[in-house]
Amino acid sequence: YNAARLFSVYEPILSSSYTGNSSPNNTWCDSSVKIFEKFEDRNKKNICETSIKYLEQIKKNQDNNYISNGCKYLYYKLYETVYNNSEYSDITYEFYKKLLKEYISKETNTFEDNTEKINDNIFGKLKNLDELYDNFNKYKKSEECNIGSCGCAQKCAEIYKTYQRECSRNYNTPFCVELQKFGENFNEDIRGNVDCNQKIKELQLFNKYNSIIVIIGSGVVLAFIVFSLLILYKVS
Repeated sequence: YNAARLFSVYEPILSSSYTGNSSPNNTWCDSSVKIFEKFEDRNKKNICETSIKYLEQIKKNQDNNYISNGCKYLYYKLYETVYNNSEYSDITYEFYKKLLKEYISKETNTFEDNTEKINDNIFGKLKNLDELYDNFNKYKKSEECNIGSCGCAQKCAEIYKTYQRECSRNYNTPFCVELQKFGENFNEDIRGNVDCNQKIKELQLFNKYNSIIVIIGSGVVLAFIVFSLLILYKVS
Protein backbone atom coordinates (compact mmCIF):
# COMPACT_ATOMS: atom_id res chain seq x y z
CA TYR A 1 0.00 0.00 0.00
CA ASN A 2 2.89 2.41 0.63
CA ALA A 3 3.57 2.60 -3.12
CA ALA A 4 0.17 4.23 -3.75
CA ARG A 5 1.42 7.69 -2.81
CA LEU A 6 3.87 7.47 -5.74
CA PHE A 7 1.45 6.24 -8.40
CA SER A 8 1.20 9.75 -9.88
CA VAL A 9 4.93 9.57 -10.68
CA TYR A 10 4.46 6.50 -12.87
CA GLU A 11 1.12 7.31 -14.49
CA PRO A 12 2.56 9.54 -17.26
CA ILE A 13 5.29 6.98 -17.99
CA LEU A 14 2.71 4.24 -18.54
CA SER A 15 0.49 6.56 -20.58
CA SER A 16 3.38 7.52 -22.85
CA SER A 17 4.23 3.83 -23.35
CA TYR A 18 0.88 3.14 -25.03
CA THR A 19 0.99 3.48 -28.80
CA GLY A 20 -2.25 1.72 -29.77
CA ASN A 21 -0.44 -0.26 -32.43
CA SER A 22 0.85 -3.77 -31.79
CA SER A 23 3.95 -5.20 -33.39
CA PRO A 24 3.42 -8.33 -35.50
CA ASN A 25 6.86 -9.66 -34.54
CA ASN A 26 6.66 -9.82 -30.74
CA THR A 27 6.60 -13.58 -30.25
CA TRP A 28 6.94 -13.34 -26.45
CA CYS A 29 3.68 -11.40 -26.23
CA ASP A 30 1.99 -13.71 -28.72
CA SER A 31 2.75 -16.66 -26.47
CA SER A 32 2.20 -15.02 -23.07
CA VAL A 33 -1.22 -13.42 -23.64
CA LYS A 34 -2.92 -16.65 -24.68
CA ILE A 35 -3.92 -17.18 -21.04
CA PHE A 36 -6.37 -14.26 -21.37
CA GLU A 37 -8.84 -16.20 -23.50
CA LYS A 38 -11.83 -13.82 -23.32
CA PHE A 39 -9.96 -10.69 -24.35
CA GLU A 40 -9.63 -9.65 -27.99
CA ASP A 41 -6.23 -10.52 -29.49
CA ARG A 42 -5.47 -6.89 -30.34
CA ASN A 43 -6.21 -5.68 -26.81
CA LYS A 44 -4.12 -8.45 -25.25
CA LYS A 45 -1.18 -7.66 -27.47
CA ASN A 46 -1.38 -3.92 -26.78
CA ILE A 47 -1.46 -4.50 -23.01
CA CYS A 48 1.59 -6.76 -23.23
CA GLU A 49 3.65 -4.46 -25.45
CA THR A 50 2.70 -1.36 -23.45
CA SER A 51 3.82 -3.14 -20.27
CA ILE A 52 7.17 -4.04 -21.83
CA LYS A 53 7.81 -0.46 -23.02
CA TYR A 54 6.89 0.81 -19.57
CA LEU A 55 9.29 -1.61 -17.82
CA GLU A 56 12.05 -0.67 -20.25
CA GLN A 57 11.58 2.96 -19.22
CA ILE A 58 11.51 2.55 -15.43
CA LYS A 59 14.51 0.21 -15.25
CA LYS A 60 16.67 2.96 -16.79
CA ASN A 61 16.55 4.62 -13.37
CA GLN A 62 18.63 1.76 -11.86
CA ASP A 63 17.25 2.44 -8.38
CA ASN A 64 15.66 -0.70 -6.94
CA ASN A 65 13.09 1.16 -4.83
CA TYR A 66 12.02 3.23 -7.81
CA ILE A 67 11.75 0.11 -9.98
CA SER A 68 9.89 -1.82 -7.27
CA ASN A 69 7.25 0.89 -6.79
CA GLY A 70 6.94 1.23 -10.56
CA CYS A 71 6.32 -2.51 -10.89
CA LYS A 72 3.61 -2.34 -8.22
CA TYR A 73 1.91 0.43 -10.17
CA LEU A 74 2.01 -1.69 -13.32
CA TYR A 75 0.46 -4.67 -11.53
CA TYR A 76 -2.25 -2.38 -10.11
CA LYS A 77 -3.10 -1.16 -13.63
CA LEU A 78 -3.00 -4.68 -15.06
CA TYR A 79 -5.45 -5.82 -12.40
CA GLU A 80 -7.67 -2.85 -13.21
CA THR A 81 -8.16 -4.23 -16.73
CA VAL A 82 -9.55 -7.54 -15.39
CA TYR A 83 -11.41 -6.14 -12.35
CA ASN A 84 -14.75 -7.94 -11.80
CA ASN A 85 -13.41 -10.97 -13.69
CA SER A 86 -12.36 -13.06 -10.70
CA GLU A 87 -11.17 -15.96 -12.87
CA TYR A 88 -8.34 -13.71 -14.11
CA SER A 89 -6.99 -12.76 -10.68
CA ASP A 90 -4.41 -15.57 -10.56
CA ILE A 91 -3.72 -15.36 -14.29
CA THR A 92 -2.94 -11.63 -14.10
CA TYR A 93 -0.50 -12.19 -11.25
CA GLU A 94 1.16 -15.00 -13.22
CA PHE A 95 1.45 -12.75 -16.29
CA TYR A 96 2.90 -9.93 -14.17
CA LYS A 97 5.54 -12.25 -12.69
CA LYS A 98 6.49 -13.51 -16.17
CA LEU A 99 6.89 -9.91 -17.36
CA LEU A 100 9.24 -9.10 -14.49
CA LYS A 101 11.26 -12.26 -14.94
CA GLU A 102 11.71 -11.61 -18.66
CA TYR A 103 12.24 -7.84 -18.69
CA ILE A 104 13.49 -6.82 -15.24
CA SER A 105 15.12 -9.65 -13.27
CA LYS A 106 17.41 -10.83 -16.07
CA GLU A 107 19.12 -7.44 -16.31
CA THR A 108 18.69 -6.20 -12.73
CA ASN A 109 20.36 -8.88 -10.63
CA THR A 110 19.82 -7.19 -7.27
CA PHE A 111 16.11 -6.56 -7.82
CA GLU A 112 13.60 -8.58 -5.78
CA ASP A 113 9.86 -8.19 -6.28
CA ASN A 114 7.79 -8.50 -3.09
CA THR A 115 4.45 -7.46 -4.55
CA GLU A 116 1.49 -9.08 -2.80
CA LYS A 117 -1.09 -10.76 -5.01
CA ILE A 118 -4.06 -8.44 -5.49
CA ASN A 119 -7.68 -9.45 -4.99
CA ASP A 120 -10.79 -7.27 -5.39
CA ASN A 121 -10.61 -6.11 -1.77
CA ILE A 122 -6.96 -5.03 -2.02
CA PHE A 123 -7.60 -3.43 -5.41
CA GLY A 124 -10.49 -1.39 -4.01
CA LYS A 125 -8.28 -0.02 -1.23
CA LEU A 126 -5.41 0.71 -3.63
CA LYS A 127 -7.81 2.54 -5.93
CA ASN A 128 -9.08 4.68 -3.06
CA LEU A 129 -5.53 5.47 -1.94
CA ASP A 130 -4.71 6.41 -5.53
CA GLU A 131 -7.75 8.71 -5.64
CA LEU A 132 -6.85 10.20 -2.25
CA TYR A 133 -3.37 11.19 -3.35
CA ASP A 134 -4.63 12.33 -6.75
CA ASN A 135 -7.19 14.67 -5.15
CA PHE A 136 -4.66 15.81 -2.54
CA ASN A 137 -2.17 16.76 -5.25
CA LYS A 138 -4.91 18.63 -7.11
CA TYR A 139 -5.87 20.45 -3.91
CA LYS A 140 -2.26 21.54 -3.37
CA LYS A 141 -2.22 22.88 -6.94
CA SER A 142 -5.44 24.81 -6.17
CA GLU A 143 -7.51 22.84 -8.67
CA GLU A 144 -11.26 22.85 -7.99
CA CYS A 145 -12.52 19.27 -8.61
CA ASN A 146 -15.87 20.78 -9.68
CA ILE A 147 -16.87 21.73 -6.10
CA GLY A 148 -15.13 25.05 -5.51
CA SER A 149 -11.65 25.87 -4.26
CA CYS A 150 -11.74 23.28 -1.44
CA GLY A 151 -13.51 20.60 -3.47
CA CYS A 152 -10.49 18.34 -3.89
CA ALA A 153 -9.82 18.41 -0.15
CA GLN A 154 -13.49 17.63 0.49
CA LYS A 155 -13.25 14.56 -1.76
CA CYS A 156 -10.21 13.41 0.23
CA ALA A 157 -12.16 13.70 3.48
CA GLU A 158 -15.11 11.74 2.08
CA ILE A 159 -12.94 8.82 0.92
CA TYR A 160 -10.91 8.78 4.14
CA LYS A 161 -14.00 8.66 6.36
CA THR A 162 -15.33 5.52 4.65
CA TYR A 163 -12.56 3.58 6.48
CA GLN A 164 -13.02 5.29 9.85
CA ARG A 165 -14.69 2.33 11.51
CA GLU A 166 -12.42 -0.36 10.03
CA CYS A 167 -9.17 1.41 10.84
CA SER A 168 -10.20 2.60 14.29
CA ARG A 169 -10.55 -1.08 15.23
CA ASN A 170 -7.43 -2.34 13.44
CA TYR A 171 -5.10 0.60 12.93
CA ASN A 172 -1.97 -1.58 12.67
CA THR A 173 -2.87 -3.17 9.31
CA PRO A 174 -0.63 -2.08 6.38
CA PHE A 175 -3.53 -0.30 4.68
CA CYS A 176 -4.59 1.62 7.79
CA VAL A 177 -1.00 2.59 8.59
CA GLU A 178 -0.69 4.08 5.09
CA LEU A 179 -4.09 5.76 5.41
CA GLN A 180 -3.06 7.32 8.73
CA LYS A 181 0.12 8.69 7.10
CA PHE A 182 -2.10 10.32 4.51
CA GLY A 183 -4.31 11.74 7.28
CA GLU A 184 -1.29 13.24 9.06
CA ASN A 185 -0.04 14.91 5.86
CA PHE A 186 -3.53 16.15 5.00
CA ASN A 187 -4.09 17.64 8.46
CA GLU A 188 -0.73 19.38 8.45
CA ASP A 189 -1.50 20.98 5.10
CA ILE A 190 -5.11 21.92 5.83
CA ARG A 191 -4.11 23.77 9.03
CA GLY A 192 -2.21 26.27 6.93
CA ASN A 193 -5.05 26.86 4.47
CA VAL A 194 -7.19 29.69 5.85
CA ASP A 195 -9.93 29.22 3.24
CA CYS A 196 -10.37 25.46 3.61
CA ASN A 197 -9.74 24.87 7.32
CA GLN A 198 -12.97 26.73 8.09
CA LYS A 199 -14.95 24.39 5.83
CA ILE A 200 -13.20 21.06 6.35
CA LYS A 201 -12.37 19.54 9.73
CA GLU A 202 -9.09 17.78 10.31
CA LEU A 203 -9.24 14.05 9.65
CA GLN A 204 -9.56 11.87 12.73
CA LEU A 205 -6.46 9.72 13.11
CA PHE A 206 -6.93 6.03 13.89
CA ASN A 207 -3.87 5.71 16.11
CA LYS A 208 -3.68 8.53 18.66
CA TYR A 209 0.13 8.48 18.37
CA ASN A 210 1.65 10.19 15.37
CA SER A 211 3.47 7.58 13.24
CA ILE A 212 6.72 9.61 13.32
CA ILE A 213 6.60 9.80 17.13
CA VAL A 214 6.03 6.04 17.35
CA ILE A 215 9.10 5.39 15.18
CA ILE A 216 11.27 7.76 17.25
CA GLY A 217 9.94 6.27 20.49
CA SER A 218 10.74 2.75 19.34
CA GLY A 219 14.28 3.84 18.46
CA VAL A 220 14.80 5.38 21.90
CA VAL A 221 13.60 2.20 23.63
CA LEU A 222 15.88 0.04 21.47
CA ALA A 223 18.87 2.30 22.21
CA PHE A 224 18.14 2.09 25.94
CA ILE A 225 18.00 -1.73 25.82
CA VAL A 226 21.33 -1.94 23.94
CA PHE A 227 22.96 0.52 26.36
CA SER A 228 21.71 -1.49 29.36
CA LEU A 229 23.04 -4.75 27.92
CA LEU A 230 26.47 -3.18 27.37
CA ILE A 231 26.62 -2.05 31.01
CA LEU A 232 25.57 -5.49 32.27
CA TYR A 233 28.19 -7.11 30.03
CA LYS A 234 30.96 -4.87 31.40
CA VAL A 235 29.87 -5.48 35.01
CA SER A 236 29.85 -9.25 34.52
